[in-house]
Amino acid sequence: MNGIHGSAPRSVPQLLIHVLGSDEASVAAGLQVVRNAHHGFATASTIALVIQGRAVQFLAANSRLGDEINTAVALPGVSVVACENSLRSVGLSVHDLGIGVSSTPAAVVFLAQSQLEGWAYVRI
Repeated sequence: MNGIHGSAPRSVPQLLIHVLGSDEASVAAGLQVVRNAHHGFATASTIALVIQGRAVQFLAANSRLGDEINTAVALPGVSVVACENSLRSVGLSVHDLGIGVSSTPAAVVFLAQSQLEGWAYVRI
């Protein structure tokens, strides 16, 4: 650890990575950040990649990002979460999501509640 953060972690890091967008590249960047964060924490961590907006379409079972999503959700403590409001806006349902992708009724509420519980927030 560097001097900015001290020498000993106080608890398990909890990190929200938020992608709000419409393109596949945004989701791919979020998945890369998840892998980097998971690797970078010296201890076990909990990381949620929350996808909101038209980009949720890239979490569908037939997505070209399927392998990258599978790699991310296989990491201990990592989840990929789709906004159900956004899914409806692109004509998809939770049943269209790839294996291992979870959902939340409203990303904005999920993000706010998690931050109130002490999660760190990063927007991609």
